[in-house]
Amino acid sequence: MPALGRVAASVRDALRDPDSWLCAAACLSIAFGCAQLLAFSFGRDQSIYAVVGQGILHGQVPYRDLWDFKPPGIFFVYALAQALFGNTMLAPRLLELGGLCVLLACFLKLSHVFFGLRRVGLVGAALAVIIYTQLDFWHTGQPESFAAFLTFVGLVFTVDQDAPSRRWIGWSVVGAAFGCAFLLKPHIGAAGLACAVYQARHEMERSGKRAAALKPLLVMSLAGVLPVALCAWWFHQRGAWASLKWTLFEFAPGYTRLGWPGHNAAELYYSAIEEVLFRFSVPAGVGFLAAALPAIHSREREGIFLALGVLAVQLAGVAIQSKFFQYHFSPSLLLISFIAGLGVYKLWRRCVASGPGGMLAFSSVLVVAMTMRLAVHDLPGDFWHRSAVRYQYLLGIGEYRARERMDSELYYVADYNLDADRRAALQIHQRTNRNDTIFVWGFEPAIYFLSDRKPASRFIYNVAQRATWERTRARLDLIRDLRAYRPAVIVVQQNDFMPSVTGDELDSKRALPGFPELQGLMDDHYALVDSIEDFQLFEHR
Repeated sequence: MPALGRVAASVRDALRDPDSWLCAAACLSIAFGCAQLLAFSFGRDQSIYAVVGQGILHGQVPYRDLWDFKPPGIFFVYALAQALFGNTMLAPRLLELGGLCVLLACFLKLSHVFFGLRRVGLVGAALAVIIYTQLDFWHTGQPESFAAFLTFVGLVFTVDQDAPSRRWIGWSVVGAAFGCAFLLKPHIGAAGLACAVYQARHEMERSGKRAAALKPLLVMSLAGVLPVALCAWWFHQRGAWASLKWTLFEFAPGYTRLGWPGHNAAELYYSAIEEVLFRFSVPAGVGFLAAALPAIHSREREGIFLALGVLAVQLAGVAIQSKFFQYHFSPSLLLISFIAGLGVYKLWRRCVASGPGGMLAFSSVLVVAMTMRLAVHDLPGDFWHRSAVRYQYLLGIGEYRARERMDSELYYVADYNLDADRRAALQIHQRTNRNDTIFVWGFEPAIYFLSDRKPASRFIYNVAQRATWERTRARLDLIRDLRAYRPAVIVVQQNDFMPSVTGDELDSKRALPGFPELQGLMDDHYALVDSIEDFQLFEHR
């Protein structure tokens, strides 16, 4: 009985502590967001990564055998997810969920070091998970997502340097984490420079010698270069270095330059700062500003400045890309959330001082603020409606028990429609044999994934052939592929207008006559057999 009495007393004490209610709300928010992630289906980019990742598991090499112009790291992430969890849309989401769990642990560790309270990190993690899941299916599961998780691993090992004999191990982990992040998004890996400078300064102060600052810089640099060098060696050994070089150093820069005309660097950088603070979340923006309230811990400003150093490099990369897609901001949003958790906690403690009325006012304002600004606005319904649909699917209740029903309700945006992809894939699956190849003249690699048919060309979508730069080589390579591996079905897409990606106002169907070699091949050997939404299916005669 004394033991039970002590437990009861501790429960009563916890209920009397106002922070326990804040922590409970934070835990519920994290669980709510993480569960959402498991019901996310593929967008267009996730389909690309899944097709290339699947190819890696079957001995193919990115760029040479299956083409995309993203850095190589994301393909290996999706290959790992499919190796662990199977060839499904759930596989990378499970890996992403693991990343969010790592993120939570990092928030708790960093907040304990810099703010003296793990609960501050819990509040920041709740903000981060809600904002992240509000990015929805299109803007999650991206290279930036997994690079963000690696960033926080690097931050934790940057500050966890208590044992002098093991400091070099921590420096190596930091370098390796940012090196792997570099393979996902180079500018996110480059943000490790802030951690290197932080650790160099710490080492110099510890030893009292300026030369000591070189040790962490050297170890982190070597550890950061190692995963990049291993990746380059792998591509060279597989005979794919020339394809990687053309893609990443000749084609990709042309894509990046599309957003530069009419803008200067300072304007783009200011826009990136404005967007990350005020576009996505009111609580995160207000909490970020409120972090400037009087400090609650001696190392608080140290932690904020370290996070701001990483954030500054990340936003420079966003500005250079100049596209300002929501997923470009996801690593920065997580850093903003870490700092905002401190600001929200400070505001909470001030409201608590006013008694139950202050607590109620804080809770009411926070709930309203969560609905004021949402991360995306071009999806069906709002985030809360989509959440309700997803929970019906996850719980097996209501009218959304089947994934296909949920997908048709939620997963379409602009010219992308997962349900139409699924119906086209089903038709192709019925018309072809397992060993047949197919080709999609459009931007819908999901059709390959859903139909379980091999692409007839390494170009699993046609941006390279439609782009206003480098198209000549890409078209020659495509025709060579199609003549060597005659596809049983060719799919032609319409309404996939992407001027920010291709550099012109044409969709795939309207761009086809400007590619006479492909048009002639289709006229001579293929006949229209079906139309499904924006897709026309041509079968080999």
